[in-house]
Amino acid sequence: MSAPQWPGPDDRPGTASRSTIEQYAPPRRRGGWVMAVIVVLVVAALAVAAWRVSRDPQTATGGVSPSAVPTSSRATPAPIAPTATSAASSIPFVTSTGSAKGRWTIKNVSWSSTGVTLTMTLQVTAGTLSSYSFYLMENGSTEVHSPESKGWSDDIANGTIRAGETVSGRVFIPCPKVDSTVMLVRGAGFDPVTALTISA
Repeated sequence: MSAPQWPGPDDRPGTASRSTIEQYAPPRRRGGWVMAVIVVLVVAALAVAAWRVSRDPQTATGGVSPSAVPTSSRATPAPIAPTATSAASSIPFVTSTGSAKGRWTIKNVSWSSTGVTLTMTLQVTAGTLSSYSFYLMENGSTEVHSPESKGWSDDIANGTIRAGETVSGRVFIPCPKVDSTVMLVRGAGFDPVTALTISA
């Protein structure tokens, strides 16, 4: 029976294996994935909200159906350019913290070869809607687009609105002409408020 073989000085743990321990270390994490996860979660939450609105149109219009409007009060719409579509839709909102509530209305959607111009109204009935902005998500690809300034005097792409104030104006978003979801968010896009869908 042979004597047990004890490890030599070069076979002890922590000597030869030290030079290769780095190869088993997990890869270094980069901060970019955190932002990507946040964006995906925001987009998913707003897509679900938009889907619920499209399934229950009475919620989106405040419970008033088109048939409830007397025929005599309906006005003939003004002529609209071929690249524009009248797509009025409206939804009440309450921020996640409950610090603001009101109503957001898209009055008109006008597509061009470079993007879409939205004519909208934001009305705050309580609290303060601070640092609001908009994003557009393509329904098919889920690609997200942010507004681009056109230097319009009625550009309402971002800002702050207090109780009792109503802001009306336009927002231009460069994007392809596809069915999309427009998202109203607060503070750098991390706090979704609500969403409305628009058609191509």
